[in-house]
Amino acid sequence: MRLMPRKIILLVAFSAFLITTCKAYAQGGVVTSANGLSCQNYTNYRFLTQEEGAECVYQCPDGTLRQPNISGNFSPAFPLYSASKQELDEQFCGMAPQPTPTETLAVTPTTSASFTVTAQASPTIENSPTPSPPLLSGEVTLCDQTAGLISFRMVESAPDLTDKVLTVQMFEQELACAVNPVNTSLLTCTLPSLVAFPASVFVSLDGAVVNDFTYDGMGCVLIDTPIPALTSTT
Repeated sequence: MRLMPRKIILLVAFSAFLITTCKAYAQGGVVTSANGLSCQNYTNYRFLTQEEGAECVYQCPDGTLRQPNISGNFSPAFPLYSASKQELDEQFCGMAPQPTPTETLAVTPTTSASFTVTAQASPTIENSPTPSPPLLSGEVTLCDQTAGLISFRMVESAPDLTDKVLTVQMFEQELACAVNPVNTSLLTCTLPSLVAFPASVFVSLDGAVVNDFTYDGMGCVLIDTPIPALTSTT
């Protein structure tokens, strides 16, 4: 009779292990295609199985952002990587395909075999602006809730942010950020006093979104017990 509670505990623990899912983001950071689709690859680990996917962001022509999740690893070999913007607009923005302009032939009646052909000019197609490259790689190198600091790894070391309006939002609040003077490959920001993970991170430069990803809070340090001050002896 004494062994029964222990068996129940082991059964509950084993059941929790079976249904536990762990998501790990790829180390390469955000992958951006020329068509404007940016994705962060991840792998979901389940008991005896694993599933690859990607969290993506795409800006529609009207300025709205779509955040689709796709199955599989987003890379140059993925079909959506080389898709046209029109195809992405149809899939993610619900836009109907534009009809292909056709030429209208006007025939002037005549007694001879000659005739006049008038071609309707094709409309001018304006190229969409090239999407801004991402600023952050998606990697968090420091998260210290006690000190109120968080550092993000940047794609480019020491980028020139002169005269640029940098906005970083997290926990639905705007963070104060600057390039780390000691390690210029990091963007260090202040954390608010109350945080909850997972948290979405939005980064924009001059109003254009360059990063949109989720940080799960893995490795974020919080020391609840005050550390006594060290006193020196003479």
